[in-house]
Amino acid sequence: MNNTFEILASVYMLIGAVLGTIGPAGKNISEEVRRARGTPFTNEIMEREQPSALTLTLFRLTVTIGFILLWPLFIYGIVKEQRKDEADSNAFAEKLRQGLWFQYNMGGCGTVTCGDCNHSESVTSFIHGIDSSRTGFQCQSCGKLEAIESGGPGRANEYARSLKCECGGSFERDKVIFCPTCKSKNMSYHMDFIT
Repeated sequence: MNNTFEILASVYMLIGAVLGTIGPAGKNISEEVRRARGTPFTNEIMEREQPSALTLTLFRLTVTIGFILLWPLFIYGIVKEQRKDEADSNAFAEKLRQGLWFQYNMGGCGTVTCGDCNHSESVTSFIHGIDSSRTGFQCQSCGKLEAIESGGPGRANEYARSLKCECGGSFERDKVIFCPTCKSKNMSYHMDFIT
């Protein structure tokens, strides 16, 4: 009976050690240590010194031992979070495969070019000044690309005019950009500048 308990305890600790070092929790523990280390910028903002290597090692050891002892309480949440992150990453990759998006793979001001009909046009995705910004939109009816200005202190999200196009269609930002000439989604973007 005593041998059985020792074997079960050893197996329990071994499973916890594997999960907490090279398994799913190892990645999370490493991320927490990286956050605790900070960057020169974040450490400066928090007005603190970067933790010493010994402090970070003791932190990693404490968290790892805590996980090894209590792994059944944590492993489901860790695996669930990693699966969600993987699903989000796959969804993001799928969106990028669909084409060019203002909010995902465009920034600043530049030129969009159609890979099918070679139509090329200057476009603003997003630029800002001290008290205003210009944000790119595309009419979902006629394809017109438009930079709409918002502005004034405290009104960064208020657009200077409505999101209705002259053709009667609506300007959208969260759709794949298509060629105004041939409606193809085979578009590329070259950024000229960003603010």
